[in-house]
Amino acid sequence: MYTYQALDLTEIRILTLLPGTFGSEIHVELSHVKLDINNPPSYEALSYTWGSYDLSHVMFVDTVDGRKGLAVTENLYNALQHLRNMISPRTLWVDATCINQGDVEERSQQVARMADIYKCAVKVLIWIGPEADNSTKALEALETLASKIHVDWGRDTISTASEEDIDSEWLDHNEPAPFEYQTWVYIGRVLDRPWFSRLWIWQEVSLAHNGAIVICGESTMSWQNFCKAIASLIRRPIWTNIPNLYENMVLSWELCRPKRRLELQSILQNTRNAKCSDQRDRIYGVLNLVEESDRLGIKPDYTKITVQLFQDVMLSSISRTRSLDLLTCCESQGERDDIPSWVPNWSLPKRCCEILSTNAGLNSAAQATYNERDGCLIVIGVHVEKIQKVQQILTIDSWSLQTIHAALQKVTLWLRSELGSDAYDRQMDTIWRTLCCNQFSDFWEPQSTIDLHFQKSLDQFRILTNSTVELDDSFLNSHQHALGEFYDYGRNRSITITSKDQLGIAPQASRPGDFIVVFLGCRSPMVLRPKENSAYLVVGEAYVDGLVTGEAFLGPLPSNWQYVIRYDDPTDRYWDAFIDRVRNKCQSEDPRLGPLPEGWVEDEYPEQHGYALYRDVEEDYTTRYDPRMLPGPLRARNVELTEFKLV
Repeated sequence: MYTYQALDLTEIRILTLLPGTFGSEIHVELSHVKLDINNPPSYEALSYTWGSYDLSHVMFVDTVDGRKGLAVTENLYNALQHLRNMISPRTLWVDATCINQGDVEERSQQVARMADIYKCAVKVLIWIGPEADNSTKALEALETLASKIHVDWGRDTISTASEEDIDSEWLDHNEPAPFEYQTWVYIGRVLDRPWFSRLWIWQEVSLAHNGAIVICGESTMSWQNFCKAIASLIRRPIWTNIPNLYENMVLSWELCRPKRRLELQSILQNTRNAKCSDQRDRIYGVLNLVEESDRLGIKPDYTKITVQLFQDVMLSSISRTRSLDLLTCCESQGERDDIPSWVPNWSLPKRCCEILSTNAGLNSAAQATYNERDGCLIVIGVHVEKIQKVQQILTIDSWSLQTIHAALQKVTLWLRSELGSDAYDRQMDTIWRTLCCNQFSDFWEPQSTIDLHFQKSLDQFRILTNSTVELDDSFLNSHQHALGEFYDYGRNRSITITSKDQLGIAPQASRPGDFIVVFLGCRSPMVLRPKENSAYLVVGEAYVDGLVTGEAFLGPLPSNWQYVIRYDDPTDRYWDAFIDRVRNKCQSEDPRLGPLPEGWVEDEYPEQHGYALYRDVEEDYTTRYDPRMLPGPLRARNVELTEFKLV
């Protein structure tokens, strides 16, 4: 059998796939080459799914000492059979064979170089498997759709590819794409292939600077065109009776959407349901998707145990970013002794979608201290409310409009019963905004083309919850977007009513008696459960109407002001902003804030950022966090700050 030779720190292995006929023995050569990003070697990088980890097939490595057997998985063996040329050799980089998987030190070192490996590849080959279930027709349909549209990824808009198609059915996002039903089935089966659920593919396709190509049997299409097609389909109604189509469409969209400068938290959340064999790869497998400065000092180290790695990520995030936003990724799924409740357990699947439309902590820095002796995290925030009543919303994981509609009616009937009919009718806009966690198009500037328009969807909500109206499948399908938004934010969550009759969305595990708090440095309200010794268990992230934009610290925004996320052309990113709808004025500074504390000045906006920097003149210290949101100035505003001991 083949024996690996050690790599130098500057080297990688490449695999030369020798020519042969389909079905014959596979012969390869493995060689060491220096990976110089300024003068890289020529190779294609393979992106595929390992499938079964049984090394059930053998290929042969040609060496100076003769041919040596190297055991590989069935999926890799089949991929190489399809990719092999009949006449000429093909040079590839394949993780399973180009990294000595039995050498922990080499594995750590090579995983750290994955960004360079995929960036330098001549092309990334995305092997999703052999032709099956009419996959060729599925790719042809997606290619046709891609050819009909133009996607502006920066502004998140879609237009026709040519002026002749201005009224084209390919652009009508109120109707499903004009494919025959059976074609939708074929597309659904392609998106259900294991490749799309694999963790490592996120960096493999995102880092493909020279392009990537999707290969399915003998059929191919560019990854760019695949993403264009998905960008169109995600905006349109789909056939709801095709198994897993909705869930897989959402997963594909997250994978396809442009990766601007990502924060580690976003990519960890997006990949949480992806599959990997080693749970440490939840972290290591996505590090290369963020800038070096955003990696929190974490480097691949397969000698470290998983729980310690997860805790290190949390503590490093707090220390380096002065933010508690990672806390919003904690989802209580039963108390465990092996991991603190304030540490996100990335090895567990994501049960709830991320709440994006809150900025409860404003531009404040986290005030947090880790007590190594008892493993507690001490944080500062405001105790807002106590949960008094709880009603589960959705516990299903399958997409069925009838089931979702039944759940919507059930929760609104419960709210009408608890609030009273008059109060319910007065608060319908608040109820709908709460059920969808305020994820509407008017939250973005310019308005999003994907999210629901609030007023239009509110009218749909009134119809959908009118128990005297009988709604057939066709009608529900025409309101698929509104039901889908409710499904996304209600799944595995509960609606809550506080002791002061505030409505909220909280984790499914929430109970009466739990507290709603807002921490400095944390964008969302959090649900805590009181424990013995004045400690608290983190239950999870919440949405509470009236606690969206720093109200816990500064009170409500003036009625003419609205908090939005604004797109900025120069930086190609979205930033917090406040709009005065009366004077049509937009600014980054919160209008409720007064003058800066003595000794502080605001620096000019750096071109690469969409926010202000603040400088303490005496200490010559600069920070992005607003000094008016420090504990001292807040207490001067009579804000009752409290220490919370998280276990």
